[in-house]
Amino acid sequence: MTNRPTTVAAIVLTGLAVAAVPTAAQAATACEPQVSASVNEELTERFGTYGDTAGRWTGADSAYSVPLPDGSTAWLYSDTFMGEVNDDLSRPIDSPFLHNSIIVDASAVDDSGDLTTVTGGTEAAPESLVKVPGGDEHQNWYWFGDGTVEGDTLQVMLLEFVKTGTGVFDFAFAGNAVASFDTDDMSLTAITDLPESTVNWGSAIYEDPQDGHTYVFGVEDNQAQKFAHLARVPSGSLASGPWEYYADGAWSADPDASTRILEGVSNEFSVQRYQGRFTLVTGDATEPLSAKIVMYRSDDLAGPYTDKTVLYETPETGGNVFTYNAKAHPHLGDGDTLLITYNVNSFVGDDLYADAHLYRPRYIDVDVRIPGRRR
Repeated sequence: MTNRPTTVAAIVLTGLAVAAVPTAAQAATACEPQVSASVNEELTERFGTYGDTAGRWTGADSAYSVPLPDGSTAWLYSDTFMGEVNDDLSRPIDSPFLHNSIIVDASAVDDSGDLTTVTGGTEAAPESLVKVPGGDEHQNWYWFGDGTVEGDTLQVMLLEFVKTGTGVFDFAFAGNAVASFDTDDMSLTAITDLPESTVNWGSAIYEDPQDGHTYVFGVEDNQAQKFAHLARVPSGSLASGPWEYYADGAWSADPDASTRILEGVSNEFSVQRYQGRFTLVTGDATEPLSAKIVMYRSDDLAGPYTDKTVLYETPETGGNVFTYNAKAHPHLGDGDTLLITYNVNSFVGDDLYADAHLYRPRYIDVDVRIPGRRR
């Protein structure tokens, strides 16, 4: 499974490391990084106030971010609560619930701090922004993966899931697709199916300006174990170009040839160039119900990813509450600071209605100092 069931985010089950794949058990560097972290108060307050007072978006999970051509940011969400928040900060039990949505943050454009929620349907009766063609949202739906901009088009990875039973965890991955949006008004212009694959593609996207490729990371989700995979497509053609899959040091046109590059990632993570190395930020899926957010480093995009470093431990984790799908946002950090989000949820669905603040992304700033590295 990916990151959440129909109304409650699915817990990421974990297992033991596999010796043939790089894992968290590999040796640490000789010079341990010095890490400090703090809550990003600006984003926490802005999204919190918006969720409490706008009468639109009141919380969601996933939280990918993509810089748009005009300087604004598209925040990509999966399961989303809409509607009002009560005076006691609870959610009405009849709050609309969607499987995906977007918030456009224009604060960097006009300094107004404006946030605009984009959904399907109408403002009075919102629906998921992207639906499976001919599908029934109670039986099959899309969750969002990472996204990228090609010209005036926002391309967003889609992961389709289907209901397999009556329980909240009874669903299964069904396929990958790409949603295309016009960046001027966020209108959906196309849904393009991708080749059949057992890998959930779209966990992270990395654009390489030097070699002309868009790299797409995915997850082989075996529930108890999760493995990162890597694919690529010529830049500017995520939905139309030929996909190639990393297979033991070579590139193959066969999706089934894709091989594992790292064990222990969550379904959503991030990969970026940070302090001169490729850096993968993820929730620690090498241990059950982990509160740890970790990073791995590599000199090559395909790995090996080693030097596991704990960046943060989520204070919300405990009891019914769990956290998941941590990722960094490269365009919102800087050379030394990582802006990281993570999701918060509860195994008890009633908790999400009793406290609207519970089911919202958290925002933290993490500073990493490598001994001996000049800043």
